[in-house]
Amino acid sequence: MSQHSRKKLTSGKKVTLAVGALAASGLAVGLLVTPSATAGETDAAEALKQSKDATADAAAAKAAAPRAKTLAASAADTTVVSGVTVNGGNSARVGTTNTQTITVKWTISGGTKLYGSNASIWRGTDRDSGLKQFLNSEQFNADTEPCVQSDDATYNCTATFKIDPQSYLTNEDAGAWKISLWAITDAATDVNTDNAKTWYLKRWSRLSNNAAPEPVAKGKTITITGKLERANWDTHKYAGYTQQTVRLQERSLTGSYATTSSHITGTGSLAGVEKQTRTATTDRCYRYKFEGTSTTPPVTATGDCVDVR
Repeated sequence: MSQHSRKKLTSGKKVTLAVGALAASGLAVGLLVTPSATAGETDAAEALKQSKDATADAAAAKAAAPRAKTLAASAADTTVVSGVTVNGGNSARVGTTNTQTITVKWTISGGTKLYGSNASIWRGTDRDSGLKQFLNSEQFNADTEPCVQSDDATYNCTATFKIDPQSYLTNEDAGAWKISLWAITDAATDVNTDNAKTWYLKRWSRLSNNAAPEPVAKGKTITITGKLERANWDTHKYAGYTQQTVRLQERSLTGSYATTSSHITGTGSLAGVEKQTRTATTDRCYRYKFEGTSTTPPVTATGDCVDVR
């Protein structure tokens, strides 16, 4: 993914940057950026510029289309974008090593002909003056169309973004991101929005759990130990998530888990660690649960059942 602001991408690596070709009445409308650009030189501002240029190309193709075709759309017609989703929900999770694919989907209606549409994902307070990250899609980079026509006036679109945490992310990238989306049809009004949807890019979490000893004599002490960790995109390792609320849940061998107490994870040498004790009375299962934050997804540990004898 070459349209990225991170300077820690492979230095000097040659990449080809391209925007999606926009077909209009047989016209191939596209913008090619010189392949001599290096990954380190390509930043969020350049990716944003390419997206804006592609939008302008689509608008120019619409303006240049034969008048009879453009007049087929009523002046009251409006391009409508709906059903915008990220990974079928509202967040994406990325670990420390594996490349993750983020999928954005949307539907276009209101016009009979599509001159172009694409989505980008970005982070910052303002797309022009407070931009931190801006990534164009795999389809955009490969010069391919993200939209497929489903009927005379509806297009279903899919854009994918491959995120390699070791190349593209630092911890500050966790949290709220937005979708920039444009769509130009032969309707009178087009769509060009900085925030078609707000979503969350989160640092993958994991939660261990162990209840011991097993088996245990009735009346003895059971110790339930867990550790909450999350991906660190600066070090590319997992680290304990400190001072976070985790809930200890219990159940009988045939019952359902219920929260019995809440606790705060440790700091320092016990970063992310939680340890509680219970008196062994009957066979019982224990687990920890974390509800998640704006930067870290929820996670529930695998339960551990103790045989009381």
